Amino acid sequence: MANHVDEYTGASQLVAGLRRGELSSRELLEAYLARIEAHNPGLNAVVALDADGARRAADRADAAARRGESLGPLHGLPMTIKDTYEVPGMPCTAGSPKYRQHLPRTPAVAVRRLQEAGAVIFGKTNVPLMAGDVQSYNAVYGTSNNPWNRALTPGGSSGGAAAALAAGFTPLELGSDIGGSIRIPAHFCGVYGHKTTHGIVSLRGHIPGPPGMVGEPELAVAGPMARSAEDLELMLDVIAATPPAMQPGWQLTLPPSPKSQLKDFRVLLWLDDSECGIDSQMAASYRSMAAALRTAGAQVTLGSPSGWNLDRFYPTYLTQLSAAVLAGQPQLARRLMGLSAPLLRRAANYLDMPHHADKFLAGANLSHVGWMVAREKGRRLREAFLTVFQDFDVILAPPTLTTAFAHDHSPSLGTRRLSVDGVRRHYIDMFMWIAPATLMGLPATSAPVGLTATGSPVNVQIIGAPYADKTTIAFAGLLATVCGGFQPPPGFAT
Repeated sequence: MANHVDEYTGASQLVAGLRRGELSSRELLEAYLARIEAHNPGLNAVVALDADGARRAADRADAAARRGESLGPLHGLPMTIKDTYEVPGMPCTAGSPKYRQHLPRTPAVAVRRLQEAGAVIFGKTNVPLMAGDVQSYNAVYGTSNNPWNRALTPGGSSGGAAAALAAGFTPLELGSDIGGSIRIPAHFCGVYGHKTTHGIVSLRGHIPGPPGMVGEPELAVAGPMARSAEDLELMLDVIAATPPAMQPGWQLTLPPSPKSQLKDFRVLLWLDDSECGIDSQMAASYRSMAAALRTAGAQVTLGSPSGWNLDRFYPTYLTQLSAAVLAGQPQLARRLMGLSAPLLRRAANYLDMPHHADKFLAGANLSHVGWMVAREKGRRLREAFLTVFQDFDVILAPPTLTTAFAHDHSPSLGTRRLSVDGVRRHYIDMFMWIAPATLMGLPATSAPVGLTATGSPVNVQIIGAPYADKTTIAFAGLLATVCGGFQPPPGFAT
């Protein structure tokens, strides 16, 4: 790349150089396009390009820099966007053949904020069908591979985004998360991802829901993905804003982190749960992380939050998740799923079924009254749980139970299995560790802490109190000074 920067130079450093005219937006864009041409065929992370439109935007940014003008905090920065967000100039398919020809005329709200901040959006990254899997493959664009090992998935649904970041195709990405779709791909690819506090970044212009939907969805959030905590915050400051329906009467102000040194943090390390044990190599990485934190002076406590376990969150999460993601399914299909839930519950002791599968089926046919009851249950859990943050500043937990696994395109998620330390586990169990933060709408930063003995990235999930987004991101940045941080996959650094 131009002027002594490479493909892994951070977004914050690039923007500073672009604003000062020391770097050229057009040259950066061409360098990313060339890198994608060289390396993307083996990964299939970037699935659509608007090179000509991006070149025009980059030229405008360079002309502004020559005049001494700034276009905003992302002045002239080229970047890609997950293919669930509407971006004029490129299709928005969400991995679905029915949206293959969907060419939006207006950008998603979060995309518009990025463009108004000066970002140059040049490509789209791959996702699973309707963002509905922990792998990224679909009938429109095919399968995305993990830069650390192409035989493995990069995760989903922001899998193409995580792979593109790890491969040096883009300095920033815009992800979305309802089932760990930011946190798990970041973990599988060894990059940073931030699940925001629910409601602080608009999802208008995101598929799913359907094109044109103006309401903000339950559980789901948008959030930044990057290769450093510093760059997460740079992007968060751009996209976090009062949603359109709440303007102009409300104003969002996220508080800064009250602590700036690791020794000031009270940390709860929640690694074990009777419902969902984790891979032993991940556990070894977390023990090393805990030792590094203690050496740095952080107050580290090992255990579950005040006796809570995943089973207190997971059933309610599954019920709400099903109601949210299956709302667009035919009524007959939802009704049959709901009717089968009691049968499955009675047969659970005799069948090898995922934990609380009946709750997911029941949620598919939830009545309005049932939805209100489920939401109230989640809110009561949240109110009770928030007392944990009186004793701890952050909770560190696994993003999921295992590291990246081999591609598995068998049609039913319910029948897929994973091997964790030689034990067959249900594929759906991957949602268990992400459930608490999603159900309660809490911020959670996925940050790399090292590699397993077999060379797979390991991330930790840093969970904070409501609206403490900058605290979890700040902790992720401090953590990188003693443990982990992004490192390029073998064969990608130049």
